[in-house]
Amino acid sequence: MKKFVGIVALAIVLLFGLYGVNYMYNNIPITYDGSDTDVVELYNNPKDYDTSDPDGVADLIVKTGLDRTMAVNNVAAIVFDYRGYDTIGESFILLAAISGSFIILRVNPDKKEEDIDE
Repeated sequence: MKKFVGIVALAIVLLFGLYGVNYMYNNIPITYDGSDTDVVELYNNPKDYDTSDPDGVADLIVKTGLDRTMAVNNVAAIVFDYRGYDTIGESFILLAAISGSFIILRVNPDKKEEDIDE
């Protein structure tokens, strides 16, 4: 019975996940795809690069990324400065999930001794 409930719960989670991915793909517009960005010019001359095209966070990163982070280029600024905090957060969430799984799935030593005695 537990196996059946687990399979049904997994199927429900997967169906909701597929629905969410489909909804986001079809209904949420892309604001900026970066197709008009000249990466070589941006790397060689970031201060004089025309930043009128990007919008939102991309605009902020292109215009002020080097001044705020003191990085060598914008890619390094994104990976090591902006995404660094996100990566640390993901690491803590993964650690919490693993710890919670071990706590939930741990084997009770008292129960094993009773099974051995029987």
